[in-house]
Amino acid sequence: MEGKGIGFGVVVLVWGGLFYLFSISTSAPAVVSFGNGNFFAQAASSFNGAFGTAGSSQPFGAMDENGNFQKSNFHFGGSVNISQIEVLPSDNSLLFAASDNGIFASKDGGKNWYPFSDVEKKLNSSTAVYKILFNPAKKGESFISIFSAGKGTVYKSEKNFMTLEKVVDFDAEAAYGMEIKGNNLYLGLSNGKLLIYSLSTGGSRILSTFSSPITGLRFSPSGNPLYMTLKSGGIYASYNNGESFSRLKYLDNYSGANKVNDLLVLSSGNLYAATDYGLIRSFDNGATWKVFKGMPLDVAKISAVTVNSDGKIFAASNGKIYKSADTGKNWQIIETGLGTQISVMLFDGNNIIIGAK
Repeated sequence: MEGKGIGFGVVVLVWGGLFYLFSISTSAPAVVSFGNGNFFAQAASSFNGAFGTAGSSQPFGAMDENGNFQKSNFHFGGSVNISQIEVLPSDNSLLFAASDNGIFASKDGGKNWYPFSDVEKKLNSSTAVYKILFNPAKKGESFISIFSAGKGTVYKSEKNFMTLEKVVDFDAEAAYGMEIKGNNLYLGLSNGKLLIYSLSTGGSRILSTFSSPITGLRFSPSGNPLYMTLKSGGIYASYNNGESFSRLKYLDNYSGANKVNDLLVLSSGNLYAATDYGLIRSFDNGATWKVFKGMPLDVAKISAVTVNSDGKIFAASNGKIYKSADTGKNWQIIETGLGTQISVMLFDGNNIIIGAK
């Protein structure tokens, strides 16, 4: 995937989201044509009046595979915590980011980021966005988990979050983790419950209840296992679609390794985990793990990890990025200046898109 150039049609979508967020109307919403140049000009004018130039805080950056890093322009007046960045499958130049102050979008490969809203303003700067999910089996279908006004809600969208359809909601709880397999949506809640929701029937049931919030759910690309992480620590695996889980106890041998900040599941079955103990890797679906001992770290904690198709490893710690092109034997240190914790690293073509907290 490559983020190149600015495609006019989808740029209007992003600007359109901003237009609806910051304009006030006393009548019914107008019908919008996304190919209409007048609408684009009107939306752009509304944006410029609301924001002007980029804000003082830049929680985003981009870096090529050679380690050349550049901060992004962040067109928002406050500080945010970025928890996830995803590329739109149908247009790999359009990026969405989840944060504690709504959702943000970039249409130029991560160089500029703007607040984004749906047409009904359900997504706004007062909304905590926990998870963005694109359905790999159904083109154009996406899901978003939010928390606003004391209620957690999962929405479905078929128009890139411009319009939202409620799937399910929870009083005083939110879905921190979200995955999909077939017609089933898996939801890991802040109260430790794991739910399975049928998109075909609308029915749901509780699969398991844990003593800690569920922070992550990730199916292996092969379909099994389903990996789960908890706020209290640990990685769990299920080989029966979430009906039961086993704790990967090998990690208990290392102090801090069960505090998992990021889990990368590759198509090969290999796992990389960014933990408080350091960067660790498994070649056997999590049965055994090995730590990268040669990293020149200031502190042991690794906050994010990503690996490209050539096997180059990129890990973040204490605001720096550590790159290895030889499976961890040697490391290049890259200064970013983004802050103390880089929370997200995502490959978009040959570039790495970076988000911070």
